[in-house]
Amino acid sequence: MASCSPEVLPFQLPFHGYIETTVQALRLIYAAHQSLIPRTTRRLNDLERRSLIKSGAVFIFGVEESGIKRWTDGLLWSPSRIAGNFLVYKEMNERARRHGDINSCALLSPGLSSYSDNQTTFKPNALIKKTITVTVNSSELHLVSYYTLEDINSGKLKKLSSRPDIMSLYMPPDIFRLNNLRVVPQVEMGPDGRARLV
Repeated sequence: MASCSPEVLPFQLPFHGYIETTVQALRLIYAAHQSLIPRTTRRLNDLERRSLIKSGAVFIFGVEESGIKRWTDGLLWSPSRIAGNFLVYKEMNERARRHGDINSCALLSPGLSSYSDNQTTFKPNALIKKTITVTVNSSELHLVSYYTLEDINSGKLKKLSSRPDIMSLYMPPDIFRLNNLRVVPQVEMGPDGRARLV
């Protein structure tokens, strides 16, 4: 007997790799806004979370289109810390969350490697979640990326420069509400006379 439940389409990631800078995040968000790469249009189900939430995964979604008001992935995270225009979280052991065993000094230190590696707080080779919210025209888009420091240091994760289709896309700076960002990227005139974010 056929199932009456709606078919869930296979989930496509817009990019698999590491997003390092604000301009890289803006470039990826703009490519998703232009439908060059897929956006997340619904919540992930449990099976998708288990298979997709891993180092290198990147998701881009708008609240209105997806209905996702708060991104959930089923993992336990440290409190957020600010890194430029990003919020960064580190995966915690369940025991640490239960007992409130968080090294707040380590969370407030700058730099990617500033988190304490205390085994009672963070998982070994813990997953890191990096998020940014950007307004494109009048639409608010969210980017959520996952990585491990080990994968970055080993060069395992691709960089955005590996996608010439995205890198060659002209991204007009005035499409973004840049004054909403904590650290506003610079705008320069390119050799073609068009303004570019750098």
